[in-house]
Amino acid sequence: MVATQTQVDEVFLPRRGNHVSSVKSSEIVYSTIATTWRWMWPDLLMRIIPMTLVPLIYIYILHLPLSFLGLTFSHVPLHITLGLLVGVAMSAFAATYRKYIVGPWFRRPTPGDQLFQSFFYLFINAPAEELFFRGFMLAIVTQWTGSLFLGWLLSSVAYTLYHRLGKWNWRSVIGVGIAGLVFSLVYLLLPGPHSLVAVIIVHGFTTSGFLSWGDEVLYQGWRRKRAATP
Repeated sequence: MVATQTQVDEVFLPRRGNHVSSVKSSEIVYSTIATTWRWMWPDLLMRIIPMTLVPLIYIYILHLPLSFLGLTFSHVPLHITLGLLVGVAMSAFAATYRKYIVGPWFRRPTPGDQLFQSFFYLFINAPAEELFFRGFMLAIVTQWTGSLFLGWLLSSVAYTLYHRLGKWNWRSVIGVGIAGLVFSLVYLLLPGPHSLVAVIIVHGFTTSGFLSWGDEVLYQGWRRKRAATP
């Protein structure tokens, strides 16, 4: 079905179109690799690549070490273990938040598209966003002001509000803000030099839980409701 304009306001990513399903739909709208690639390739060019290059150019010009951006590999087993544990919990939180707070609209990814989107969120989107916001922005604000608190505050606010550029609705943005607080704590509180390893894992699981895995959660709710309907 095609959502009405009022319903489009409930769709957290309207740039992907308003052809969606809900728990009340009689048919399912599917997301495929082809439809995902139509929004993904501009996203790579306009967002992912610049967010990755800017921090690297900054440390190259100023002759700073990679560790300035959190690109270190200390306590790796601890970071991976904690990242997976917190990541699983955050993916469940994200899917639940989407189902009960954001709204019922979804597009079920095909199996291939589920893998495609999950790879993007886990291995491309999460590293790029964490490199820019936790690794770069938090570090440079702290460097310029001498205040870790200001670095944390401004990077967290910027991370939250930048999702409005993608026209995410405010309920989604509030969820992003909550997730951002968890990301910052994971990045700042683990022992040793700051490392992006754990927070990238947590971020990837959270985004997947909210988006592609969240679509599947909503679909399963739709399927159970249809099965229970006489």
